[in-house]
Amino acid sequence: MPANIEIAEGLLSVCLRADHKPGKIQFTKYLYLLDYCHWRLTGQKATTLPWRFYHYGPWCEEAETCMATLASRYSFGWREEEAAIVRSVDVAMPSLGLTTKSTIMRIVDTFKDRDLNVLLDFAYSQTEPMATAKRGDVLDFSGIPVDRSMPEFLPKAAATPATYEVHPERKRKMEAFSTRAEALRQKAKERMAFRDSDAYQQALGLVTEELASYVKMPEMQGEMTLEAADGLGAD
Repeated sequence: MPANIEIAEGLLSVCLRADHKPGKIQFTKYLYLLDYCHWRLTGQKATTLPWRFYHYGPWCEEAETCMATLASRYSFGWREEEAAIVRSVDVAMPSLGLTTKSTIMRIVDTFKDRDLNVLLDFAYSQTEPMATAKRGDVLDFSGIPVDRSMPEFLPKAAATPATYEVHPERKRKMEAFSTRAEALRQKAKERMAFRDSDAYQQALGLVTEELASYVKMPEMQGEMTLEAADGLGAD
């Protein structure tokens, strides 16, 4: 069985040959999915990495050690730009079993050009070890079905069912909303009908006549002498 560092090296080699330099989170989840898929195919993991439910998903310190070793061995940084590493770093493929190598290639090909959240969603919520674990637990792979097949990473959208049952509470709210909307529509119709009536038009005409008959008061102008101004307010 290849050592963990050899498998990590093989994973990095496949990534770079696919013009892809994953970040540390991606690389960690690739290793986890490799173990997950390998168990489905063979009944055992590809690595001996002791995965645990850490923060939000699968992680282990040994995987971090492998990545640090690779960065030192090939003189690159995991935070460097993808293009720079793809052009300058060359990692030979170590001797791995056919199942391990083909599984790595399938994982990388599926997720390398997709949003990171697609990878995280599958690793976090679509794998049995994570589904049954509590935060801090070592992940148990024994519940994974050994069905000799790769998982469907990106399942096809389910067909729309022929009939759809609305939840009773939601149905009640929808009916209440429809009743209220109909009442408002009816009130608007009544308001428009009143505005077209003879009584409304007659009242509107009276208001218009009232405003038109308003007579503007004349402006008052005058002058005050200095003597009169001085006398304002005098006893």
